[in-house]
Amino acid sequence: MSDSYQKGDVFWAPDPFRQGSNPRLWLILAAEQLPYPGEEYVCAALTTSDLPANHEVGDAWITGRNPDKTSYCSPWIIGTVKHRAVANPQGRITTEFTDQIITQSKAVLDGSWELTE
Repeated sequence: MSDSYQKGDVFWAPDPFRQGSNPRLWLILAAEQLPYPGEEYVCAALTTSDLPANHEVGDAWITGRNPDKTSYCSPWIIGTVKHRAVANPQGRITTEFTDQIITQSKAVLDGSWELTE
């Protein structure tokens, strides 16, 4: 991976919801379109929890998949991650999967999202 990341990249960064905890995986939803490209990223959280409405990443991993764990993406857990906070790169997820999460995240924000299992 390069010095800056792109839409679809996955990296480890702090979990703002659990202070003092280990970093978590984040999927980049937007990078180049932001006011400070290469310095911050809009991301959705990845988890190993199979919760309702999470999306299993499965075969959408291009690189970086851990064969011992199943990853899920939560389209309602989004945040901005600063480049300097990135601990390590993990891999890359397909554009199709990333776009699906973007669509779901937009629906969460505009109020049109409906919980599906």
